[in-house]
Amino acid sequence: MSSELKKALYNISALADLGQEITSENAFHEKMQAVFYVITGTFLANKGAILSYDRSLKKLDTLTQKGFTSADLAHLGPEELTALGKNEPCLVKDALFLAVVGAEVLVPLWVRDQFIGALLLGDKVTSTPYTPEDLELLRIIATQIAITLNHHTLFMDLSEKLEENQRLYEEMRRIYHGTIQAFAAAIDAKDAYTQNHSHRVAKYSSAIARELGWNDHDIEGIYVAGYLHDVGKLAISNDLLNKVGPFTPEEIEEIRKHSTLSHNIAAKIKFPWKNVEDMVWHHHERLDGHGYPDALVREDLSDGVRIITLADSFDAMTSKRPYREKMDVQTALTELRKCLYSQFDTKILLVLCKVLDKEIKGELPEPEILPNLDKNSDLTIISSLLEGIIAELSPTQGAASFLSADGSA
Repeated sequence: MSSELKKALYNISALADLGQEITSENAFHEKMQAVFYVITGTFLANKGAILSYDRSLKKLDTLTQKGFTSADLAHLGPEELTALGKNEPCLVKDALFLAVVGAEVLVPLWVRDQFIGALLLGDKVTSTPYTPEDLELLRIIATQIAITLNHHTLFMDLSEKLEENQRLYEEMRRIYHGTIQAFAAAIDAKDAYTQNHSHRVAKYSSAIARELGWNDHDIEGIYVAGYLHDVGKLAISNDLLNKVGPFTPEEIEEIRKHSTLSHNIAAKIKFPWKNVEDMVWHHHERLDGHGYPDALVREDLSDGVRIITLADSFDAMTSKRPYREKMDVQTALTELRKCLYSQFDTKILLVLCKVLDKEIKGELPEPEILPNLDKNSDLTIISSLLEGIIAELSPTQGAASFLSADGSA
């Protein structure tokens, strides 16, 4: 190989890593522009162009050019170019239509059986002809440019598909959330005393999950489960849901059916989130096995179930019901503390307290629990109580007793 050819190959060595550096449409065009200038400079061409083939529209687009007019390049069609040799330089004397364009040499760009585009060069400014070594170098360049253009086309196609999939996913999410909120509104309409209860349980549950370090997808899943946990109440009579007096054993049994009914409704929906129907189904289970509907015990209950169980109970305690007045926040927290190990999980209560404590102190950008509590609450008293519970339940304040009692850190 001659020194001139070696020098030329060195000058265009950037072609080898073109594909690795293309991260956007702008970056691609900038890179192709730089390569184009190297090519025209290497061959001392007075003009040139790189064309890409649009497969969907079956036409040639100009990626970059110098010296040609749009009218010049309009004379080129895919039919003439695909009839030439793949990645083989063709001089004007062998393809007379190039004279109309004003090109001296053209190389059709191919990757396997896919036509990709074309590289054109005009006369040399030195008025010397293209040598066999020039044409061999053009062939090498054409092969690399063809690969680069093909990779870019595949990348852009994939990006468009990913964008479309993302758009469809977002649309699906909006439909899910719209349906879920419609269910919650229907529940509220049946039971005036639990208005917005599902919304609050969803907010409390997602706040706890976020503090636990769940990823955004799973946080959204538990938010949905919180919204749907009482959807089965749509099948329970209004009179029973709004009854003021004590319930009979038969009425209690009827009301308890709502968790299974909720599961049956949720199970018919193909959620993109895992375990939604399980969290909906078992939000009335207890760690000691005395819950319903399946009397599950500690090891059978996922963190998601334990979160919604506590969030549901906390909101029920701090909300007015037909049969009792609402508790103040400190009383509700004390009640939750009393029911640890038998009904509620220590880790989940600890995290609830940490979230609420951070919200009171203004440490979280978007509070999700505090805005839903009684506006007349004495935050100083609540904060003091929270600090006490956090100190008591934190593993560092007695890990051995904590682990032996709860079984989880």
